[in-house]
Amino acid sequence: MTQAPRTILALAAALLALATSLLFAPGAVASPTVATGDSPAAVRDYWTMSRMLAATDAQEPSSDVTGARPDPTTAPSSGEATYVPAAGPEGGPTALRSGTPGTGGVAASGTAAPARRAFTRQEITDPSAAQVRMHGKVFFTIPSGPEAGDYVCSGTALNSRNRSVVWTAGHCVFDTDGRVFATNWVFVPGFSAKGAPFGEWPARRLGTTKGWKRSANIRYDLGAAVVTRDSSGRRLGDVVGGRGIAFNQPRDQRYLAYGYPAEGNPIEFTGTREYRCVSLMTGSDSPLGSGPATLGIDCDMSGGASGGGWMAGSTLLSVTSYGYVNEPNRLYGPYLSRGAKALYRAAAGIKKKKTKSGKSGKRR
Repeated sequence: MTQAPRTILALAAALLALATSLLFAPGAVASPTVATGDSPAAVRDYWTMSRMLAATDAQEPSSDVTGARPDPTTAPSSGEATYVPAAGPEGGPTALRSGTPGTGGVAASGTAAPARRAFTRQEITDPSAAQVRMHGKVFFTIPSGPEAGDYVCSGTALNSRNRSVVWTAGHCVFDTDGRVFATNWVFVPGFSAKGAPFGEWPARRLGTTKGWKRSANIRYDLGAAVVTRDSSGRRLGDVVGGRGIAFNQPRDQRYLAYGYPAEGNPIEFTGTREYRCVSLMTGSDSPLGSGPATLGIDCDMSGGASGGGWMAGSTLLSVTSYGYVNEPNRLYGPYLSRGAKALYRAAAGIKKKKTKSGKSGKRR
């Protein structure tokens, strides 16, 4: 019997102060849903360093049954291949382009491509370095119920038109059990035990895919935040830059998966240390629900790494979503296709433009 996989972090979140759920692009199958955020000042005041260090990930379910496994190199994709390139703080193109991005970008220095069934895990000794400062840690609160408390995930700043998008897992923004969005949601790029070198960036909007919100379909376990400006009026991208993101791309890649694991290895996985796993794609998974098969890589990161970006060069192609009890060195993440693209467009503020006939057309 096939069971639902465990998530790396709690499938948990909480009601926002202004809990009005809005739907972008009404009627579209893959439309994302969003909610508005809390007071930025209140969120920054809430997240003291002691609270950040005390925040935890939730316990994992004990499921040990995996889904069906399509061939990793032949699992089909659907839709046009598109991408947005990475950009530094100085900015760069933000329009969606057709095709496949180069994967030269930021790679694991001095690391050869691993074998198909092997991986390398490296500590990021300086999370504030220019090459990696787009990655960071996410903090949020579940205010009530049996899961009440403060929780952690990982996230990635993306290049976007509004220069304010953070990409993570759906279960890091929306609780499918309580049917509510997270509160006190904040992104800290370059986080370490020393603090927040680039400040704290509260969410003013949170979004997830329709597949995750409506049915907890883990194939669509994706989330996005549009964060506020800092006290100087700067946008997130103005400070740390942003990774690229791509949709409907070839699956068989060399991935660099980033995250802040916080359980299972008390010496290394403290939640204050950032790591990345370097792995080729090692499989695909077909958990319960319809949609694209998920991607699999070899990696031993644990709770707290949820939502961390999977990079091919400087381009994000997935995030850490879930794993299985009987596969301790394997992680899975959603394949970015139609639903992911709709979520990105909504978060980035890319609107549909009117055609000559008066109908709405997609704007790249």
